[in-house]
This record gives sequence, C-alpha cells and structure tokens, in this order.
Amino acid sequence: MRSSGETAGDTVEEKEYQRNRLARVLTGWFEDPAYTDKSGRPLVLRLEGPPPSFSELARAYSGDIYSGIILDELVRVGAVRIRSDQCVEALSRRYTTGGADPESLRHAGIVAGDILATLEHNMTVSIDERLFEDESIALNLPREAVPMLARLLERRGAAFLDDLDGWLAEAENKGQAGSTTPSDTVRAGVRLVMIVEDGRETVPPGVVGENKGT
Repeated sequence: MRSSGETAGDTVEEKEYQRNRLARVLTGWFEDPAYTDKSGRPLVLRLEGPPPSFSELARAYSGDIYSGIILDELVRVGAVRIRSDQCVEALSRRYTTGGADPESLRHAGIVAGDILATLEHNMTVSIDERLFEDESIALNLPREAVPMLARLLERRGAAFLDDLDGWLAEAENKGQAGSTTPSDTVRAGVRLVMIVEDGRETVPPGVVGENKGT
C-alpha cells in the first residue's frame, strides 16, 4: 500500500527525502523544549494553531512537506495517534514501518547500497579521494548498556544530523539560485547506523574496543 503523499512517479530520492523529514518531526517532538513537558515527555498537540501544535511542529522540522501528509503517514506506521478530542499524541520516537513490507525492504536496500557504494569507492581511489568512513565499536559491551547507547545516539546523533541537514539545505538552495545544472549536482550526505550483534566470540580482556578511521 502506498503511503499518503507518495505517487507512482516518486523517485527513490524523493521517497528517502520524505522519510528523513518524517523522522526529523518525531525527533523534534521528543527533543525540542517547546514540544516537551517539564519531564521531557512529548506534549499532546493540537492539530492546528500557534505553537505548540502539530502543524507548527511539522512546519519547523519537515521543510516543504504538508502537515496533513506527515500526520497521515505517522498514523499509518503507528508513531502517533489522533485522540477523540482531535489532539495528536506521540507513541514512538522512531519512524519505521517494521516487518518485511515493501517499503521497509526498499529502505533496507537503499541503506545497504549506500554503505557498500562508499566502501567500494574507498577501495578504488587514492587516500585523499576517499569518502569519510569511521567507527566506534565496543567488542564486549554489557547488554544492559545497550539501551543507554541507543538513547545517546538518538540525542547526539539526531542533533548532529539536524545541524548537517541545515547546512545541506543551505547549500542546495544556493545551487538552485545560481546557474547549477543537473550535471553539476550529486546525491550526498551521511548515514548513522547503530550496530548490535550477538554471537561473537569473547574478546581477550586486554582489548576493550576499537575506534579507528580510514
């Protein structure tokens, strides 16, 4: 089933653009003090009106996607619900369809393709032409620390991506305002992916982790 706002002619890039903006709306709802209570929980929002309202949240964090399209999609994936009083309640911080539906499989293919393309590129060019690739991995992290790692990545990772998103948007706008042609542009950005793997052999006590660049 096609989500609200998607059409048969949507390109992979357009669908990924929409997905990223939807994720930003949820991040803003859970992180922006204007949309959280004193305990840091997301506020229940009016659909329309001055801040804090869902329409203003969507306008602040989604760029050029209409708030109605965002709301329909977030309801569809179970991230929010519309209450009987016509206010909107956040249920999940993450935008994900889950399972093995076509949209999730398509997204997994895009992510895997981006990572493999960068690795392949870096194996075939000189050092000064390589794309950024780095990692921070603990080989024997206690299981009880995984939720804390997830929260840390959500907060700091989301903040980093928000800053980068602003820079990318500004750079795109400058290019569109100038004489840039399609042949002068590329698809470029950054992906942050958390890794949790079971079944690895225990690493000797002297090796506590790795943090290396290329």
